[in-house]
Amino acid sequence: MTKVNYDRFASFDINECCDHFDSEKPSNWKKINKFIIADGQEYAHIMETEFDFEDTGDGEYEAFQAGVKYALTKMNIAFEAAGVDLQVCEVDLVESMGFVLVRADDEPEDFVKRVLKKPVMMVDSWV
Repeated sequence: MTKVNYDRFASFDINECCDHFDSEKPSNWKKINKFIIADGQEYAHIMETEFDFEDTGDGEYEAFQAGVKYALTKMNIAFEAAGVDLQVCEVDLVESMGFVLVRADDEPEDFVKRVLKKPVMMVDSWV
């Protein structure tokens, strides 16, 4: 059996792209958040409210994070085996790291344009 690396996720720089397209409106981020499948900033809250953990410490947080990485790595393996052109990528969400579901060939710019479902004007400072 092949050893699986549970820390091997492609990086996806969604913040730079959103800055590039000046996507700071809360309504735009609500559209983008639909594709954020794990947000490290929410882990402690989810453990305490949904799984009845009390006083979550570093050990519980790390175990929960390891479970998330395990499940998302298995999803990537299943997507590839099924020939589905989707992948889970690691993303910097400013306050924490998280994971986003994207098309396998997506670039952040293409992703944001498609999610917002409209042409997006570039910010002059990036031109």
